[in-house]
Formats: sequence, structure tokens, C-alpha cells
Amino acid sequence: MPPRRLDVQYQDVSLRVFNWRNLLRVDWLLSLMVLLLAAAGWVTMYSASRSSDISYFNRQIMYFFLGLVVTVVIVCIDYRFLVGLGPLMYIAAVLMLLAVLAVGTVAKGSERWLVLGPFRLQPSETTKLVMVYALTWYFVKLGPRIRKLHWFLLTFIFAGLPIALILKQPNLGTAMSLTPLIIVMLFVAGCRVWHLAVVVLLGLSIVPVMWWEMHDFDPDTPREPRGFYDLKHYQKMRVYAFLNPEYDPRGSGWHTLQSKITVGSGGLTGKGYLKGTQTRLNYLPEHHTDFIFSLLAEEQGFVGAIVVIGLFLVFLLRGLSFARDCPDMAGTLLAAGIVTILAFHVFVNIAITIGLMPVTGIPLPFLSFGGSFYLTTMAGVGVLLNVPARGKGLLIG
Repeated sequence: MPPRRLDVQYQDVSLRVFNWRNLLRVDWLLSLMVLLLAAAGWVTMYSASRSSDISYFNRQIMYFFLGLVVTVVIVCIDYRFLVGLGPLMYIAAVLMLLAVLAVGTVAKGSERWLVLGPFRLQPSETTKLVMVYALTWYFVKLGPRIRKLHWFLLTFIFAGLPIALILKQPNLGTAMSLTPLIIVMLFVAGCRVWHLAVVVLLGLSIVPVMWWEMHDFDPDTPREPRGFYDLKHYQKMRVYAFLNPEYDPRGSGWHTLQSKITVGSGGLTGKGYLKGTQTRLNYLPEHHTDFIFSLLAEEQGFVGAIVVIGLFLVFLLRGLSFARDCPDMAGTLLAAGIVTILAFHVFVNIAITIGLMPVTGIPLPFLSFGGSFYLTTMAGVGVLLNVPARGKGLLIG
């Protein structure tokens, strides 16, 4: 990250909360990538819906346009105002996560949903966006003090509470997505590198911890966790199935094996649109959500998969350029945080579908079905577009 200019002059030091003219300054390249990825998601979702429920396709389009409204609103709001609301967002997120544990709806073995009349809200998804704003507020307030050890460590206490509540649901995938967010934003905020290096090394200690968790694991004998630190049986089964998918090819290893078969069967150019047999015959479960990339690879082949990966790469690199070029630290932190979350989802989801990582329930932005996740993704797009739009109005020299 290049050093900050200390002689930056600003055109407008007052806070104008809402400015629709920001829409005239949105970045066209990032907007184009969003439209292309959304279109790829619609095309793929239509194919997925034909073998399950066509309402998935209709609702996916609805989620996009609802998300577009969210994007437009966020673009028009001065991000400094939203960063100032970071503490209130944080408190609201923690309260919603507590409400999930108290009165949440159980889905697939986890308490992850709040039912609000006809709507279902997944607070763990919105918490990701909230943490970007909350951490930005925290780091901007600290400034150079983040280089002191006690302020550095306080970051993990600050971010650890929502992570612990998300793990309690349990929702390992979402909790995992917040970890790289903390690391990247600490680095961008200017913490001491050796502080961060120690944390990363401690994080790598998860390898011997996982060995300890799995060394005496018997997949045929479920048992209660030994403590709050112990993974549940189904979570251990995901790791075991990843390492030994052939152990239970019709049970715990089914997702991994079928996803690899589905991706591989697409070959170079794919079987053709709407002609995917693995997904159309429902051999691959969840091919409209976490494994939608497998469907895309089956029908569009290696070429189609690379094109979509390329669109994601351009999108993420453009977002990083916003972080690099923004004239103030708040915008830099916001852009870096959003890019980190979306990049994590893209990398982990695709790695899962091709068998490089265990199944953890990480959706793919713009393609996977899911209302809360889609709206959160579009809100993240709004944050990214807001940074250069606001920046062009700030810097004059």
C-alpha cells in the first residue's frame, strides 16, 4: 500500500449525508463486471431451477433488483457517515446474533435464521458487512496507535464476540470468512508486521489442533463434544469425508465425489446449456446454492468456468485499485474489507467444488441462491462503488 500524502486538500470538509450525484461518478468497469456476473448467475440458476424448482430462478432475479436498490442507496450516502454508525451497527449485529440463539429457526442442524413475518433474515450474513464498517471505525479512531500491542490485541476481542456467536449457531463457514477480514484490515490500518506475523503463525497452529480433533475420530460412532472447543460430529465428518470421500460415497463423501465428477464431466467446452446430466438428474445436491459452480463447469466446461473466474478476478482487482487510490484511510479500509470478504467466498467456494477444501457451506457471489447473501453482496458492491465516487469529490490536489 503506497504511503499516504499528508498535504491532501479536500473540496468539502462538511458531511453531506446523501448525494445522488455520486451515481454519476460510479466506476463503469466494476458496474459492468457486476452485471456480467449477475447475468451468468441468472443463466446458471435457470438451468439449476429446471431440475428442482423454477421459483429459485424467479427469486434470484428479485434478489438482484432488491440488491440494486440497496446498492444505489449506499452509493448515495457519504461513507464517512456510515463509518460513524459503525458502533451502533456492531451493537445491533450482536443483538441479532443473540436473538438467533434464543429464538432462531433451525435449518440443517444450525440456528441461523430470524423469521420476521414473511421474511427470513440471516444475521450472520449481514454481520460480515457490519464488521467492515465497525473495524473501519475502530482503526480510523485509533490511527497510528494500532501499532501498540494492546490496541492491536483489542481488535481480536472486538471482532471475537460476533465470531463466537456465529460459531455457537454453529456456522463455521461464515465465522471463517471474518478471519481473513481482520488480518487484511489490520495490515491496511498500519499495524506492526511482526505483530501480525505472530497471529498468523498462531493461526497455522490449527493444523496440529485439527490433528488432535481427528486423530481418534470414529465416523461410525457419534459422540458428544468434549467441550465448547470440540467440533460437532457432522463437522468432523465433513473433514473426514474430504480426506476420505470413498469411505462413504453415498453419505458424507457424496457431495465431494459428485462435485468432482460433475466438474470433470464438463471437459473443455461443456455438455451444453441445459444438458447437464449430473445436475439435471439430481446426482449433485445443492447445485443451486453451494455447488452451482459445478453446474456451470458441467454445462460450460473449462472455458466457461475460466471466463467466470476471469470476471471475478477483474472485479476484485478493480476493488483493490479503489483501496489503493482512495485519498483517505476510511475509504481504503472499506474497499479492502469488502474485497477480502468476496475474494474469500470466491476462492473457498470454487476450491470446495473441485475437492481442494472440505465442504463448509460457502456460497458463490452473484451465482449461488440465497436472499440474505445476495443482498449482502450487493450492499458490498455499493460500498465499493461509493469509495471512488466519494473520493472524486474529495481530492482536488
